[in-house]
Formats: sequence, C-alpha cells, structure tokens
Amino acid sequence: MTDDAADLPRQPSRRSFARRWLYPVAVVVAIAGVIWWIEARDSGGVSSTGERYGPVDLPAALVPAGASIKAEEGALAPDFLLEALNGDETRLSDFRGQPVVLNFWATWCAPCRKEMPQFIEAYDVHRDEGLVVVGLNLQESESIIRPFVDDFGINFPVLIDRDGEVGDDYRLLGLPATYFIGRDGVIESLFIGPFEAEVQGTNVQGAIGQSDLEERIAEILD
Repeated sequence: MTDDAADLPRQPSRRSFARRWLYPVAVVVAIAGVIWWIEARDSGGVSSTGERYGPVDLPAALVPAGASIKAEEGALAPDFLLEALNGDETRLSDFRGQPVVLNFWATWCAPCRKEMPQFIEAYDVHRDEGLVVVGLNLQESESIIRPFVDDFGINFPVLIDRDGEVGDDYRLLGLPATYFIGRDGVIESLFIGPFEAEVQGTNVQGAIGQSDLEERIAEILD
C-alpha cells in the first residue's frame, strides 16, 4: 500500500453504519411500541355500543335548570359508564330515583377491607327500601378483584374504573371514599376515609347508637 493510499479517509462499513444509526432507531421504535401497548392495554375500553368507558355527560333530561354537576355536596353527581365485574355495563344515572352509596375502593387498601363488611350489611338491610350500593374499584384487574369479592361475599354491583378517569373526575384524594347520592342525583354528603364499625353499647338513655354510615344512609333514604 502506498503512502498516498494510507492517508485516504476510511469509508464507514455497512456494519458500522447499522451499529451507529439503525440499532438506536430500532430501540426507540421498540420502546415506543411497548408504551403504546401498555397504554392500549390499560385504557378504559369501549362499551358494546362503541361508547368509551369512563366519565360521560349526564343526560340533559336529568339536569334541572341551573343545576351544577360536580363531585361535591349539593351538586349533581357526575355520570359515568363502566363495565361491571359480571360483564354488565352500568351508568350511574341508571339509578336515578334510587338512593345510591358510591364507594371507591381497591384490594390493596387496608381500610377498604376493614369497612367493606359494613357496606355489605347495609345493602342487605336496606335493599328492599331501594338502596343501591355501588363498589367502584380503581384500576385493578378482574383476576385481582374477583377473589376479594368472593371472599367478602359482596352481592352489590362492582364496577371497574380501569384507567382511573372516573376517580379523577370525582377528585379523589385517597381511598376509601364514599359518596351518598339522593334519589334526585344530588350528592347529599361525602366521606373520605374508612367508616369505623359500630361499637356495640348504649348511651345513658339506653338507646343503641347509630353508626355514621347508617346515619348517612338514612338521610338519602328519606
């Protein structure tokens, strides 16, 4: 090889080009694909009618003139469409005309586990009066939810907020959270945190005390 040939710049090989440019691009594309797959898997999904699960507009016929729709006391409860654990599709507004206890929970939430028997008992006691209890699970899979439901013997509707959008719409600050909704769709009260089980006993007058949960249910049953 002559000195002139040795001084010429070397041309990059195809293997060097692939290593420098094609491989990084392929890695970026692969990462983007994984992110897309995760988002698609975790999305709320769509109903049998093609409507997306999650928050939905409250039907105009159910909104009195001047009424406010927001997740706070004195306002109409925001509507949503979600799939139930049994495969049914449920709108909150389907229960208009009935008092509703809407409880947000998750299996990993220890206080949720502690208070759940109270909701089951309240539903058993007041269902003949029209009370509806809705357990709204936040972002867990059916395989996780179902054993919990079976273990506790939950017999009221359990809905799944797969992407957490309904929880966001209700401005949740933590779990558990419970909304007490009157027959007119208005949130009568809300409670953040667990309900404590009633301590059996009597006051000085000999009357058995009513639990906080029972008092709030009584308000929406009127």
